[in-house]
Amino acid sequence: MESTATQLSDATKEQIKLRATFLNNIGIGVILVGVLTPTTRLIYGDISTQVSPIWLIVSPLACFLLGLALHLAAMKTLERLKA
Repeated sequence: MESTATQLSDATKEQIKLRATFLNNIGIGVILVGVLTPTTRLIYGDISTQVSPIWLIVSPLACFLLGLALHLAAMKTLERLKA
């Protein structure tokens, strides 16, 4: 019996890879914007004192988890290529 990966055309395989790359890149972007930006602003003292410390913890954590979820979704997408 042939595996699912060998039944896929080259074009379909490339589309799967493209979807996975897109999801992974969106995940990286979410992490960069949601985690590194507030952290960098905090280090350089660019954040207003009116910003709640809880917000500075919860928001980056949520963005990190979303980025991780997108990365895992990309990995799951690539599993369609396994032999």
